[in-house]
Amino acid sequence: MKLIDFKLVTIICEPVLISSILKMTSDLGATGFTVTDVRGQGNGEKSSGEIPDSKSKIEIIAEPDLALVLIQALAEKFFENYSLITYVSDISILRPKKFEK
Repeated sequence: MKLIDFKLVTIICEPVLISSILKMTSDLGATGFTVTDVRGQGNGEKSSGEIPDSKSKIEIIAEPDLALVLIQALAEKFFENYSLITYVSDISILRPKKFEK
């Protein structure tokens, strides 16, 4: 069994942004995602979302080149006007064909 290096793109955002983010990432080549509701505390930025302190976490597994494209697009489209946190983690997967378009 061989492990393949991939990236996990994690996005913490206001729930109102989920559909826009998922459409954009899908259009760029992401083949799937996981969304969970989360809560937390940060540097005090105020949410413009409909539920105070409510956030969503979107996780996308992607090849390294695609992960870079995704985070650049997220930064350009959302960072200036929204409370959005995005980070990338190194992961290893067993079934790379599952993530091909």
